[in-house]
Amino acid sequence: MAGGVRYEGRFIAPEAYAAYTLGIEHETRGDYTKAVNAYAEARAADPESPEIWARIGASQCFGSSAERGPAAALRAFDNGIQLDSDYYGNYFERARCEERARAFDTALEDAHEAVLRRPADEPANLLVVRLLQTLGRFAEARAWLEAFQSFHETSPAMRRILDAARAPARPAARAEVKQEQAHSAALSLLSAGKLTDARKIARTELAADPSNADAWVATLVACDALRDNVCFDAALDDLRLPALTPSDAGLSLLSDLLARRVGAKLAR
Repeated sequence: MAGGVRYEGRFIAPEAYAAYTLGIEHETRGDYTKAVNAYAEARAADPESPEIWARIGASQCFGSSAERGPAAALRAFDNGIQLDSDYYGNYFERARCEERARAFDTALEDAHEAVLRRPADEPANLLVVRLLQTLGRFAEARAWLEAFQSFHETSPAMRRILDAARAPARPAARAEVKQEQAHSAALSLLSAGKLTDARKIARTELAADPSNADAWVATLVACDALRDNVCFDAALDDLRLPALTPSDAGLSLLSDLLARRVGAKLAR
């Protein structure tokens, strides 16, 4: 029962619940060795649980030094993802582990994967925002926050973070924003060949900030590649002027799109 609603699922032995609860207690107290042992007992009673692997990985990561954390937890996260690739938790915990090791680009990729599997999860979305800000991608971080608030109920903490992102940037931050060229997470998804995910993220970004030229380009390119003419035609009218200057990656994709569609090259 959850929220007064009954959900049917697979049988989970009470021994697994007991050991898992004990693991949560140890993990919360920072006793990671005991936490891993308790989770191992839970896994023995419930070997089909990807959630247990996520907790094992998180405990192994934070029980090690920051630099060694990702390697220490690698097998646990891989096992969890292999068991259920649709479960968001192993991506989320691996992203937290990579963030701790300052592997920010890799952490951002995993955080994106977590959000794709659970779009309404506030901690996962905040992790994406935090990583974007750490990488100096402030405009994209704000767009992500705006998009999340547009589609989901937000906590007071999330609203405070968004208010801070809307505040005028300090001169140093303004310079960093100017240097940052990519304004859309969908561009990296396109380069990875994840067309459906790229279309979804690009449309979300564009809804949050209709002046985001990179999100507009990503929407057009993804819809074109997926042969979704309805989406493509609708996207043509979505960009609002004045708009942000597209990044070099966005301009390159737009040039290729024009060449395919009308046989014209984009003059820069």
